[in-house]
Amino acid sequence: MQNEFASPEDPSDPAHKPLKTGQDDRRELLTVQARRVRATIGTKRSDKLLRLFDFLLARTLEGRPPSEMEIANEAFSIGPTVDGPQDATVRVYVHRLRKSLELSQADMAGPRLFIPKGEYALMLEEEPEDAGPVAAEVVPDADGKPQDPRRRWWWFVGLVVAGLALNALVWWGYARRDVAAEAPAVVATTLWGPLATDSRPVTVVMGDYYLYGEKPDGEAGAPRLIRNPAINAREDLDLYLMARPEERARITDSDKRYVPSSAVAALGDVYKALRDITRTSGRKLSLLPVSQLTPDILKSSDIVYIGQLGGLGTLLRNPLFQASGFQVGETYDELIDSASGRRFRSDGGLVLADERMARRDFGYLASLPGPSGNHIVVIAGTRDPALRQMAEYAANPAKLAALNGAVPGGRHGFEALYQVRTLGSLNVNGQLLLARPLRSGDIWDMSKPSQRFPNDDFEGDGAAN
Repeated sequence: MQNEFASPEDPSDPAHKPLKTGQDDRRELLTVQARRVRATIGTKRSDKLLRLFDFLLARTLEGRPPSEMEIANEAFSIGPTVDGPQDATVRVYVHRLRKSLELSQADMAGPRLFIPKGEYALMLEEEPEDAGPVAAEVVPDADGKPQDPRRRWWWFVGLVVAGLALNALVWWGYARRDVAAEAPAVVATTLWGPLATDSRPVTVVMGDYYLYGEKPDGEAGAPRLIRNPAINAREDLDLYLMARPEERARITDSDKRYVPSSAVAALGDVYKALRDITRTSGRKLSLLPVSQLTPDILKSSDIVYIGQLGGLGTLLRNPLFQASGFQVGETYDELIDSASGRRFRSDGGLVLADERMARRDFGYLASLPGPSGNHIVVIAGTRDPALRQMAEYAANPAKLAALNGAVPGGRHGFEALYQVRTLGSLNVNGQLLLARPLRSGDIWDMSKPSQRFPNDDFEGDGAAN
């Protein structure tokens, strides 16, 4: 198979076959966009990704999308004996290619290439007109652990309650305009100012986590749901099982994700600020989990992230830490100041005999420019108590006033780190440790992440080709 593809006018191109009437322009647009994107995939030095891209392009232009078996045999030369359901190679590389297409086209104008879920073809996606995001499943719990899968109906109840609470907050905000007008406005603060002066819709993005099923050896009943920070999608699980085939018998894809109850509670606090920002402008306000954040949404709306640092997702995490003065340590419980080497590590992972002992957690606030002149606000914590504290601060103009003097205003962004004292799952108080401008000049032009992150083991191009 050829590594390069010919132009649509080249009669020698085997993919140049008559299409249905009205599809010639579509075919040409697809080919032109494919030529632009292929160069960015080539910089990753992944031969299999390029072979897969070229193969899917050729078969798409022919109007014959391939099967998983055909990709394995013809693109990867795995051989005719490959067992499709048991060998995850094709799904893994389709997953990587899908991610690569999203990242490489994040700041490209016009229609973009994508691989539809459940299909093996390259298709063109037009700019969205007014597509509303879908809310996440919410699994409220007290200690951050997933609930028993036999109580799945509670997930639906949690989702309905979260939606009703969000709508109630909206209407309450409109009904209390007179009271809110008397309070100090968050729109004048360094955190919210750039976003408040924009006219784009606002998308609230909540950190969510992937769950898979695990059935202990010799035990009957439904599999228990497991969260592994290194496994954040079905394709990551495929990679995990490729390296550990002996675990296939007891591990299954549950196709479930959850949003911690702390993030749902934090949403209630942050909504106080969002109410003031959107109530008079008529800007659309949407809610979705970070797993459903796409480059299109990232470009077309202002983003407010609420969640733990470990739940940021690659689309937000990579540019943020390109601009940040911090690096992530061995886990997301630890931040390292790049300039001084000072380490800020949460006590949340420690097991203490007395829950009445004070622990130390760290909260994080940031505001940074988006890829199209839009704005991104990050409200996060290393653990749940710090996230709750940061959400309270984000809605409190008096607390945010300290940032106004610590970092300059403007559209280049800043970051702030807080130390939060906790008792059990409760946040007691917070102290501002540092605040500084972000290095945001070219963060959206970087093709590689600033470091290897703790959950990179089974993600993207991290594995060997």
